[in-house]
Amino acid sequence: MQSRPLHPWQQVTAGSGLMLHAPLTVRTDPAPLQREFAALDAATGDEGRMFMAGDGSWSSITLIEEGLGSDNLRATGRPTPALDMMPSARALLEGLGCRILSCYVHRQEPGGLLRWHYDGAGLHQPEARLIVPIIAPPAAVTWIGDSPAAYPAGTPWAGDFTFPHQVENAVDEQRIVLLVDVVSDDRARSLAPPELYGRLPLRSALAEQAINSLIANREPVPA
Repeated sequence: MQSRPLHPWQQVTAGSGLMLHAPLTVRTDPAPLQREFAALDAATGDEGRMFMAGDGSWSSITLIEEGLGSDNLRATGRPTPALDMMPSARALLEGLGCRILSCYVHRQEPGGLLRWHYDGAGLHQPEARLIVPIIAPPAAVTWIGDSPAAYPAGTPWAGDFTFPHQVENAVDEQRIVLLVDVVSDDRARSLAPPELYGRLPLRSALAEQAINSLIANREPVPA
């Protein structure tokens, strides 16, 4: 991967030794997921998609709809009819053994870009996000801090998304992933190396520093 200058908020993690992403201990065959996604994609109209970007460069189809508990916190999600069209995804989700809050099959258009942002997902947080690449163009990459994540199709992975991150796709192929939000309990953490959620004081301090740097250096939105 071609090197490039780091933004100030990326420089925060450079040389820190923190693990910001890692593959999970499970693997899956992407071929059935690819076939099932193609059928679901063809059968789903615009009304069945949730567009994540104003320009339409991101869209998703809900496989497990997030639930809401009596305390107004997210609860175990509910399968949608779309999940019935992806039995391989269902088997994978059941095999994870995690408490799943939501799951989306996410499509990024060729050349799509989800610019630098941050959220509260991480295995050291109450909720974590697991990503399962279904179609993974070689040039597609997710930058988390100073660390590029580019896992092949069929290799689920997790990241510390409390750090600023940006998702870039190749110009000539769509990128398809499952986005799986889970409760960060012992089972979920057992799927990833402890280094991904350890060193909490340093991890929290650097995440706050990186976020502050992103906010301070973010270009203003044109009026």
